[in-house]
Amino acid sequence: MSPDRGKIVARMKQIATHARANGIAVVALALAAACAAGRAWAQDGGRIVFGAVGPGNAARIFLTNADGSHFEALKPRGVRTVWDEHPVWSPDGRTIAFSASVDAVSERIVLMESDGSNARVISDGPGDWSPTWSPDGRDIAFTSGRVGNERAGIYRYFLDSGQTVRITPLNGFAVSASWRSGGGAIVYMSTRAGFEDLHLMDDQGGHIAQLTDRDTGDQTPRWHPRKDVIAFTAWGERGPDGISPFADIHTIQADGSDERRLTAHPAWDADPSWSPSGGKLLFTSRRTGRPALYIMNSDGRELRRITDRTFTAIWGSDWFDAKYPRSVSPIGRHAATWGWLKRLGAAGDAPG
Repeated sequence: MSPDRGKIVARMKQIATHARANGIAVVALALAAACAAGRAWAQDGGRIVFGAVGPGNAARIFLTNADGSHFEALKPRGVRTVWDEHPVWSPDGRTIAFSASVDAVSERIVLMESDGSNARVISDGPGDWSPTWSPDGRDIAFTSGRVGNERAGIYRYFLDSGQTVRITPLNGFAVSASWRSGGGAIVYMSTRAGFEDLHLMDDQGGHIAQLTDRDTGDQTPRWHPRKDVIAFTAWGERGPDGISPFADIHTIQADGSDERRLTAHPAWDADPSWSPSGGKLLFTSRRTGRPALYIMNSDGRELRRITDRTFTAIWGSDWFDAKYPRSVSPIGRHAATWGWLKRLGAAGDAPG
């Protein structure tokens, strides 16, 4: 069973077990105290937000910088949570969306300001996780298993109205959405063709194209902030232990061409996200045994680790820098989307 599909089932059990073992109490994080007030954030490189199991064996949201020299735990203020993961920055960097266990059993999507204040639950659940922001910051797409694990799908939440709608077929399995930076399209993983492949749909849920086609599993896609390039995790055959599969970071053009393998390590490399400029990739790897965050160039070179053994698990990451705004003007966004759809159609991948 692949991580994305199995996670919906396994995570519910894991959260419940964690809650029982800890008396459903939130453990104070020693790391927050260790971050001395006198240590200033680096001025360049922006901030990375990630979900992780840190001191006290609690899963929380953390902040760091691009060189990993400073860490800060972000505890949501306003909502009591037991397990926090998969955080993503809003396009303006003011708000963080993440998935959290708010009742020690199931997950919801939660929003909080970048300092942890004003936390509020926006989804009904159960089993809501892996949020992604629309480029204009007005909507959030997320994965939910609320109608059954085998029918998990992508839902869209409208911040203005508070309405939630499912945008992938009810009889299918679809997870891990990522919105195109120019708007108009979402990449996600679906089994609609029989295997775990990457697909494109418009932001209303209309299917556009299938990007990958193999029987080993392609997951956790993330759209480039400036180009029509998608990074993703490609799962391969079983590794040396006969149980854990190989996984590497790949990129592919949004028309399905020019797929490239960026990592090739016996341990798994997974869950990529782009740097604000698009020149680097942030990802999770077990190459030293314990999961850690790494950064590499977008061609797979100059790899470096930014988290240490303080963290025993990593659950999603995202990178923001105000010098590289994520959104564009409505006119520019619509023009870019129209041009992209025309090119896609000319390549024989028109919506269907």
